[in-house]
Amino acid sequence: MEALQPNIQAGIHTRNLPVKQLGGMIFGCKPDTIEECFKKQLFGLPAVHYSYVKNVKPGMPLFLFNYIDRRLHGIFEAASLGQMSIDPYAWSNEDLLKTPFPAQVRICIRTRYPPMLESRYKTVLGANYYDRHLFYFELDHTQTEALISLFKLLPLVNNQVPAAPRERSIAVSLPPTKRKAPVLPDPKKVKENSKDINPFSVLSNASDGAQENWVDFDSDVENASINENSHSDTDEKEFEEPVSDWEDLDDNALQYQFSPYSNSDEVSQNSSYKTVCQEVELAECIPPVVNPASEEKLTMLVHNEHKAAVCIGKIESEVNSIMDGVGLQPERHTILKKLKELFSMRQQGVSSQDCVESSPDQCVPEETLSCDPLDVTVEDKTSFQEHLGEFDELRQIIADLSKRAEALEKKQKGSDQDLLFLREVVKDSGRKVQQLEYLVDELQFRFDSSLSLPGSMHNTLAKPSIFLIGGYNGVTWLSSLDSFSPEKDTMVGLTPMSFARSYASAAALDGHIFAFGGGGGKSSWYNTVECYSSRNNEWIECPSLNRKKGSLAGISLNSKIYAIGGGDGNETFSEVEMFDPYLGKWLCGPSMLIPRFALAVAELNGTIYATGGYDGSMYLQSAERYDQREGVWVRLRSMNTKRGCHALTVLGESLYAMGGYNGDKMVSSVEIFDPRLNAWRMGDPMSAPRGYAAAVTLDGSAYLIGGLESNVQILATVEVYNASSGWSVLGLSSLGKRSFASAVVM
Repeated sequence: MEALQPNIQAGIHTRNLPVKQLGGMIFGCKPDTIEECFKKQLFGLPAVHYSYVKNVKPGMPLFLFNYIDRRLHGIFEAASLGQMSIDPYAWSNEDLLKTPFPAQVRICIRTRYPPMLESRYKTVLGANYYDRHLFYFELDHTQTEALISLFKLLPLVNNQVPAAPRERSIAVSLPPTKRKAPVLPDPKKVKENSKDINPFSVLSNASDGAQENWVDFDSDVENASINENSHSDTDEKEFEEPVSDWEDLDDNALQYQFSPYSNSDEVSQNSSYKTVCQEVELAECIPPVVNPASEEKLTMLVHNEHKAAVCIGKIESEVNSIMDGVGLQPERHTILKKLKELFSMRQQGVSSQDCVESSPDQCVPEETLSCDPLDVTVEDKTSFQEHLGEFDELRQIIADLSKRAEALEKKQKGSDQDLLFLREVVKDSGRKVQQLEYLVDELQFRFDSSLSLPGSMHNTLAKPSIFLIGGYNGVTWLSSLDSFSPEKDTMVGLTPMSFARSYASAAALDGHIFAFGGGGGKSSWYNTVECYSSRNNEWIECPSLNRKKGSLAGISLNSKIYAIGGGDGNETFSEVEMFDPYLGKWLCGPSMLIPRFALAVAELNGTIYATGGYDGSMYLQSAERYDQREGVWVRLRSMNTKRGCHALTVLGESLYAMGGYNGDKMVSSVEIFDPRLNAWRMGDPMSAPRGYAAAVTLDGSAYLIGGLESNVQILATVEVYNASSGWSVLGLSSLGKRSFASAVVM
């Protein structure tokens, strides 16, 4: 019922997941705060989100949502518990010294991926959307795993292959007495040591953890037997429980990123660590060097081999970082395949040279000793020079691909700018079309008025008549003034107002119709006032209300016009403004006891009655009255049903509250108030629910004209109530659809 109430700030929505079910969390940012988030390594939300931010534990997967471009950044890790005001001055400015986002958590930036578009992650967060643009920030384990999998499909922003530790290369030149045969670690020890890793963190230690394990490889082997029996049964039970949302993702990749004990065949399947692991194997397989003269040469070869591994890793990262485009994937695979073949041949060449230069007593075959080492070296050098040419060619291909990607990116940016410009043109054209529609309607009404009213209006129209002011016909917001005759089923167009007006109010005084407030749609409100002269068939401008408002109520009493309640979309008013035609200005009168938006008022025996409406948080069933002799508003008995945008008319000595919206749906019920008993009783219901109808009393009957049956169905019918005959629906053809209009009898 967007059209039935003002803009009210929505409450904070949370899933309130239990701690065991909470697998990850999304924090928010804007373009002017995202840099500070990364610089301070701090994420934050408003204080109302602390109910679940406090459940964040170190190592939990986190994501960052940009409210403006609606992109999701990842993947991050919590480096602290969720707390209040870790940095009490973060994201603040001169106007607001304290942070507006105190629900905070420290973060680690370990693995950075490009931001993900909403069209991709929305498939994962579909269950979290409680509105078309709003979703819950709490993630369960399944959603967290799915988001991480989506991010892994994107190229890394900075995907560097970790270099082999220098200690491993130096070990090649150590004396034979300090070299130990490689021993595979005990699987139990690996399982126990993994307890020291952050229970949420797997992806984050991809580089640091691997290097540390390689450096301490020998010491771990020596202590394997000691650590195997050092843990209690309780520790083993604890380790059997699942500890992370990330551990089930990409098992092969995780195994090689965090275990330096995998064999070389398995490691070769992982492209991001292949070169480093091959280098480690090469260093372990090379026998100890006895000849000091060849030691320096061998160390240089290993060092060059290390540089080649790192170089290939960088090229692989560079190729992966190229923007996806048409025809790029086959070339990428070809480049990587050739580079790996080149590295394998270089590795075999170094191994052959090392075997030739080693002493004869270190497992060197007889066939190798009989060969001339210079011949082998020349062949290797020749092969290496040939492949260097291929390497340069591959580098050129990569450079060309980079240029093509850059050109495509520039072209895409230009297309985006053109698209934005066209959208603005369409919006501007839509506004101009709407203005032209209003102008056409106004000219049409003026033309009809000139044909139907060649003389004075009071000489051609029956008295009394029902006058309909403004409203909405399902297509256009109207500025019209029509004289409607239910008896003759005719509608005569009179001079229209200066602009479209709906959600307004009107009152008749001394042969004039005053139309005030309202707006030209659902979001713009007026404080303007116009007065129609029935004698001259023209509108004149009157002094404006003290503030803009719509869905207010109006009534005339003792030669004065009263504008009561209403709202501006952000605030609901209880104020009453009174217009004195002799003074020519609006005065402030006594305010109502309760703010009321979309209320209904009526005058009975010199007293103004106000019923129902919307107070800013709920629809009301209360009522109150104002007596000029007392000068204050007095509370009355409440109605049996909550009502807003309903009708209130006077029949005999009673008030009739009819239809309206109860906060959930339109209703057809009717309640009757007896001022002498100060009590409400139920009356006969209408034939159909109806709200925002124009209501008047004419010849002892109450007329409800048009209105809404639901939030989308506009009525073109007139329903009439008479105390003797009850309710009846008139089959009229002249009215047409109309809602949000005002009506007076004059």
